[in-house]
Amino acid sequence: MTTKTLEFNNIERKIFWILATALGVVVIFYLYSVLTLTVAVVDRNSMNASAHELASRASELETEYLSQTNSITLAYAETLGFSEVNAKFAHRGTEVASLAMAR
Repeated sequence: MTTKTLEFNNIERKIFWILATALGVVVIFYLYSVLTLTVAVVDRNSMNASAHELASRASELETEYLSQTNSITLAYAETLGFSEVNAKFAHRGTEVASLAMAR
């Protein structure tokens, strides 16, 4: 009669490598997640700064537009070549009325 003994040493090695591999995968996933979150935060801060800069520029342009709008008068527009036009509406049969404008 022969007795078969299990080689626990070999099973212990397999269990060790399985656990070590699982731990390695978890650590790699953790590092990837931390890197991804860090990059996302940096991108978000960059986009916030860009949005703030864009809003500031839009505000400056609106202020400039309002100041330019307030400086335009009828006399100034006429010196630029604009003139008042009486709108003429024409109705031709079933067509929709059109507006005639001239500069």
